Amino acid sequence: MTGNDNPPFAYIKHQMPGRVRVKIPQKKGDFRYFDRIAESFAGCPGITQLQLKPSAASILICHETETDFLNITEFAQTNGLFTIIEQPEEEAFTIPYLPIPLLAASDLNRLDESLMDFSRDRLDGRSLLFLALIGLAVRQMTKGHVLGPASTLLWYAFSVLKAENNKLLDPDTLADLDSE
Repeated sequence: MTGNDNPPFAYIKHQMPGRVRVKIPQKKGDFRYFDRIAESFAGCPGITQLQLKPSAASILICHETETDFLNITEFAQTNGLFTIIEQPEEEAFTIPYLPIPLLAASDLNRLDESLMDFSRDRLDGRSLLFLALIGLAVRQMTKGHVLGPASTLLWYAFSVLKAENNKLLDPDTLADLDSE
């Protein structure tokens, strides 16, 4: 690395006493860069262990608890290895607040879209559910359980069908179909 080159930006993914994980997204997959880091940090006082993962653009630095991590970052910057910055917003791990029904609905929508793609727009999730309920009802009827399980399954199947028909007969849905 020449003196004119700017070191890549890095950020602290997580930190505990004596242990820090640093991410360097710009160098993901650059094995030669991570080899150079290993060679350079071999001469850094206070580091007890170094784990490099070029495929994840990650370095795990274990250091003596008496060693301030600031000294290690200064060593890295002085040797042109990386410059520590704040963790980018898009990299910050957050769990969004989504109610369980909304999470389930989004997964079901993805399943529904995949099913539609697979069947070339002939079968969606509701249709599959309707067919499965009818199949289960027929199975219960063949076992002689007509009044209990079979009638309940048929009731559920026709409820699914009714809900789908109500959706299709909705004026907004009909307008959307006409515009296509």
